[in-house]
Amino acid sequence: MTYLLLILSLLVWPFGQLLAFSWYGLPFTIYLLDLSVFLLTISIFLHRESGKIVIRDPLFKPLMLFNLLALLSLLFNLRSLPSGGVVYALLYLVRLFIYPSIYFAVKLFPAKKIIRSVIFSFSFFCILGILQYLFFPDMRYLKQVGFDDHYFRLIGSLYDPNFSGVLFAGAALVLIYLGHWHVGVSLILFMALTFSRASYLCFSAGLFYLMVKRKQFSLILFLAGLLGIIWLTPKPFGEGVNLLRTFSIFSRFDSWSMGVELFLKKPIFGWGYNTLRSLTGARYQIDNSYLYVLATTGLLGLLAFINLIRRSFSGLTYSQRIFIFTILLHSLFNNSFFYIWINYSFWLVLALPLRAYKSK
Repeated sequence: MTYLLLILSLLVWPFGQLLAFSWYGLPFTIYLLDLSVFLLTISIFLHRESGKIVIRDPLFKPLMLFNLLALLSLLFNLRSLPSGGVVYALLYLVRLFIYPSIYFAVKLFPAKKIIRSVIFSFSFFCILGILQYLFFPDMRYLKQVGFDDHYFRLIGSLYDPNFSGVLFAGAALVLIYLGHWHVGVSLILFMALTFSRASYLCFSAGLFYLMVKRKQFSLILFLAGLLGIIWLTPKPFGEGVNLLRTFSIFSRFDSWSMGVELFLKKPIFGWGYNTLRSLTGARYQIDNSYLYVLATTGLLGLLAFINLIRRSFSGLTYSQRIFIFTILLHSLFNNSFFYIWINYSFWLVLALPLRAYKSK
């Protein structure tokens, strides 16, 4: 059952926001990815042997420490939250506990049983992205339902070019490292069409990392290719495709400043995990995963989070490291780490022994 639910979650993942729906009377959106991962978590712990394997895993203790501190931060702030805010925050807290089950589930089975489903899932994600760009380039209407308005940018099924871009960037770097350069070039094209400068930066940093580690300075050609694609890509009127745009830069600075101010007011346990919507009365987001943790769970929560990340790097292959590094770097500019489709990818890649798929 655990294996089937893991494959189900892989099949649901590429659809992104397309499988989100609202239920009458509920104040939040329901995602099929959340439901599939929740069932997967239950299936793991219902089986005594798999539950024991999870508890013995070296990441279990640092993970539980961070999650429990996030829970404490919320409990310390319950009185200041409206009743609806408590329910909303608790639901997001549940995600902290269930999404690492992807990591534990993958490690329960031989990688060869899973890798084909992973490749299919990501390939379908890419297909949905390019179909959106070719046939639905004007996505400005999404602003009416709470998303940013985008025009002639590849936003894919996640409805966001930044989050789609970092996945393309990380996957392209992995494929370049593994020697599948022809596929990597395709992903560079997809990434270029997002016009996500944070994704460009993460890809460039990851490419330089590979150049230094492998001493193959010819890899600079991939960066030149990215620049060429960006130059040649059609750029209709719109601020989103203007790489010199400043609005998003200043909005990030404002977001970071607000995160620091919130931390200074409650530095130990923060304001409670995912309570910012209740505090501001609006859909407010800190565009930095580390500041987000600092503001909502305090200094103790951030230290536990950093310890979890540090422990996660133990024993990884270079291909795994480069993907994880891309997500963590991107999380400096967006709250990428806690976006469920990226968080899912983080735990998935963390468990896959990617060295086995390097080309001869």
